[in-house]
Amino acid sequence: MKTKLLLAAGFLSAQLMLSCSKQSSTPAQNPILSNEPQHKVLNLDPQTQLDNIRKDLERDPQSAFLHNQAAIAYDSLDDFKNFEREIQTAMRLDPGNSIDQYVAYAVYKRRGLREKQTSALDAALEIDPANPFGHYERASMLEDKKEWQAALKEYQTTQELLQQLKSDPNNFQNNRWMYVDKRGNPFDVTFQEAHIADNIARAHAAIQDRK
Repeated sequence: MKTKLLLAAGFLSAQLMLSCSKQSSTPAQNPILSNEPQHKVLNLDPQTQLDNIRKDLERDPQSAFLHNQAAIAYDSLDDFKNFEREIQTAMRLDPGNSIDQYVAYAVYKRRGLREKQTSALDAALEIDPANPFGHYERASMLEDKKEWQAALKEYQTTQELLQQLKSDPNNFQNNRWMYVDKRGNPFDVTFQEAHIADNIARAHAAIQDRK
C-alpha cells in the first residue's frame, strides 16, 4: 500500500512532525519548544535558512539538532550529498534519537532508494520499537513486495501499539492521534488508526488466496 510520508520541519523544535497520509501534502508546524536557535521557516527561503543554521553551527558544531536542520535545508535545496553528510552527523552525535533516522527514511523513500530507506527504518525501530508509525511503514513496504505474512505481523504489531496509545485520552490532540516518543518526537498516527483494520483484513485475504 503506497503512502506519502510528510516531513514538517518546525524550527521552534528539535524534532520533526512525521505524518503518513494519502490525503494531504501540506506540512504542519511542530510546536514543541526547545532552547535551540529559532529559525522562522515561513519568512525565509531555504538558502537563507541554511545560511543561518551554518552560523549557529560555527558556534555549536556538536549540536545534533542543528545538523538535523541543516540536512533538511540541504534537502530543500535538492543537495543530496550534503543532506546525507549532515543527517549522518546528526545520527552520530545523538544515536539514541530516532528522528534523524526517520528524516533519512523520508528522503530515501521520496528518492526511491529502497535499500537505504529500509536500513533507515530498521534503525529507527531498533531505537524505538514502540512507535506504531514505523511498524506501519514497514508493513506497507512488505505489502508492496507481496510478503503478506510478514506484512500481517507488522500490521498486527501496529494495531497493538495503537490500542495501547488509545488507552490514554491525552494522546488525542486536536482531533489527531499522536504518538510521542521518549525524546519528545511527535508522530501523527491518525491515518494509521483509521486504516489498520482494513489493512489487516486485506493481508488476511491475500494469505487465504494463496492457500
